[in-house]
Formats: sequence, structure tokens, C-alpha cells
Amino acid sequence: MLFENIQLLVSQILVMFLLMAVGYACFRLKYLDDHSAGNLSLILTRIVAPSVIIDSFQREFEPELGTALALSVLCAFIAMGLSMVVGQVLYRKGGPHPNYPDKRMCLVFTNCGFMGLPLLDAMYGSYGIFLGSSFIVVNNLLLWSYGVSQLSHDVPRAQRIRNVLINPGTVSIVIGLLFFLTPLEMPAIPATVFSYLASLNTPVAMLVIGAFLAQCDLRACFRDKQVYSMSALRLLVMPLLTMGIYLLLPLEHTLRNSMLVCAAAPVALVCALFGQTYRTDYLFSTRTVAVSTIFSAVTIPGIIALSTLLGG
Repeated sequence: MLFENIQLLVSQILVMFLLMAVGYACFRLKYLDDHSAGNLSLILTRIVAPSVIIDSFQREFEPELGTALALSVLCAFIAMGLSMVVGQVLYRKGGPHPNYPDKRMCLVFTNCGFMGLPLLDAMYGSYGIFLGSSFIVVNNLLLWSYGVSQLSHDVPRAQRIRNVLINPGTVSIVIGLLFFLTPLEMPAIPATVFSYLASLNTPVAMLVIGAFLAQCDLRACFRDKQVYSMSALRLLVMPLLTMGIYLLLPLEHTLRNSMLVCAAAPVALVCALFGQTYRTDYLFSTRTVAVSTIFSAVTIPGIIALSTLLGG
């Protein structure tokens, strides 16, 4: 069983990297440029990713599913809260890291949507996406609160609260929960539309990441020693610490591994995008996103294999 799961995970990662290669080639051949890749990224974050969440909640409510959802939210807060604590300790204001806000961002926020959900879909189907959606919601809540507060102190408190409450992640989870927790059923036509949009997540996300990698000077990325240490923290240290906590909790193995896939994902692309928006050291974040994405092809299967061996 362990070998089959790891084989499936590795196969899916290979498929995703081949799709990234197509995106890379499209950018080099000028089928995609920076503007069009940015627009695709907007479509992913504003339309496709919310559709994935809404589609994953189109199921009949069962007490076991409600319990699993609550536990997955708890696990997401544990994983990201732990990263926030470690980030505050390692990267102090006034310390030897002038770009400490960017390093905190890279440590806390993972590519749980673009990378995590396709892997969960391959491993556990719609149930895996259902669990992974909670990680995305917690990620969005912390991105618009903790993340923005790290990168900018100029954003008014009212705007920060509004960003936390009204964003594609929270709106989609409210819609999804409305149909999951109540007897209401979404009409067949809009349900089919959301299903079709959700199916775009994997291919379009990988094309965007491939186009993003094509814009990076990979040689410069691999020459930056700080990128290696950050990638090791994001891909190995934090997932292992998180796994240690998860193994102490009474978690069913599918739930535990689903949360670990999200926690072990590479640095989120949004770290570079937000860094550019708030004029911080976004080039460091860009290099870390590129390198951690490449290394994650090896580290994610290793983390899941270890979790399965230790916890069943």
C-alpha cells in the first residue's frame, strides 16, 4: 500500500513537472508573456481556485465529514502557526536579516493551492480536495492578515480586516459550506460550471508556474546560498516538525497525509507577488519559489513516505 501511494504521488509530480515544462516552453516561444501569465494567475486565484473549493463541498453532509473538516482546519492552523513562531524566532527585526519580512513569508506560506490540490486530487480524489480546501482557507486568512502586516505597516486596520473577511478563499468557503451544512442543493447547471472550472486547476496552474520559472535566471537562483537554507526550512524542517505534532494527535492517516502535502508544498508564488506589490525583497522570494518548487519533487514524496511508515 505504501509503495502504491508513493508511486502514485511520484507519477503525479512527474506529470505536473511535464506540464510546467510545457508552460516553460510556451513562454520561451512567446506563446505566453509576462502579462498573459499574470492574467492566467489572476484567473486561477479569483475564479478557478474558488471553484475548486466550492466543487469539493458539493456532497451530502455527514457527521464524519464535519469532524474531518474541523480537524483539518485545526491542522492547518497548527502547521502555519508553527511556521510563524519559527519565523519570528529566526528572522528578527533588527537582526542579521534585513529582508526578514520576506523570509518570514517564504517560511509560512506554501503553494498549497497550485501544487497541493492537484496532488491531493491524484492521491485521494474529491475527499482529498475537500480536506485541502481548509488549508487554503486558513492560508488566505493569514495571508491577508499576518502576511500583509509583515510586508507593510501602511495598510489601514479597516482595510486589513476587510481583506481577511472578503477574499476569494473566504467567499468560496462560505458558499461551499452553505450547501454542505444545509439541505440546500446547488442546481445542476451551476454545479456543472463549477466542476468544469475546477478541472482547470492542475493544467493551468502548472502552465503558469512553468512560465514563471522561464522568467527566472535559474543559475542565479542556485548560486544564492540563502535560498538553499530557506528551501531546507520550508521543505524539510517545517514539514518534519509539523508531522511530529500530527503524529501525536488522533488523526486518520488520509487526513494527516493530506495536511502534510499542503504543509510540505514549496514556497507560495504569492510571496514574490506580494513582495513586489509592497516593494520588499521580492527577488529573494522569487528565487526561493523557483528552487523550492524544483526540490519539492523529491521532498514531498519523502515526507509522505515517512509519515506513512511512522503513523500507518
